Amino acid sequence: MKRIRTFGEPVLRTKCEPVREINEKVSGTVRLLKETLVASKGLGLAAPQIGIKKRVFVARNPETGKILTLINPLLVEKKEPVIDLEGCLSFPEVFFSISRHSKVTVTGLDERGRKFTIEATGLLARCFQHECDHLDGILIIDYATEEEKSFWKETLEKIAHRRKI
Repeated sequence: MKRIRTFGEPVLRTKCEPVREINEKVSGTVRLLKETLVASKGLGLAAPQIGIKKRVFVARNPETGKILTLINPLLVEKKEPVIDLEGCLSFPEVFFSISRHSKVTVTGLDERGRKFTIEATGLLARCFQHECDHLDGILIIDYATEEEKSFWKETLEKIAHRRKI
């Protein structure tokens, strides 16, 4: 299990590099992502959240509980925007109202390097978009209104301060 990077850590603002080949290092990253996701009881986790600057994330299907691995994911279709509260393991106990699409289609590679396409709806669709954002250095605070940022200011400062201790 790896430590989840929190708000204020530079790696979270990194645009991640594509995975060029599926090798033992990538397999190790996937294994760490899965272990950390399970331990944190999260819905999704992207490589930069554990300090790795590669385009890889894992997501737990809320309907089946199965953990999906997406390498070099690409959102190819998005439909039906909806606003809902959203949290993030890198922003413990913080939630912002974010507009995401309720239906998405994503292409990518699985753990063995096989290309696949997956359609997701609801919470899984939101998760896929959230994790793809992480791979581009985009965080939930980037969607927040000034009012929301003001409301969470003290908590955000505590998160950033804890990181420095």
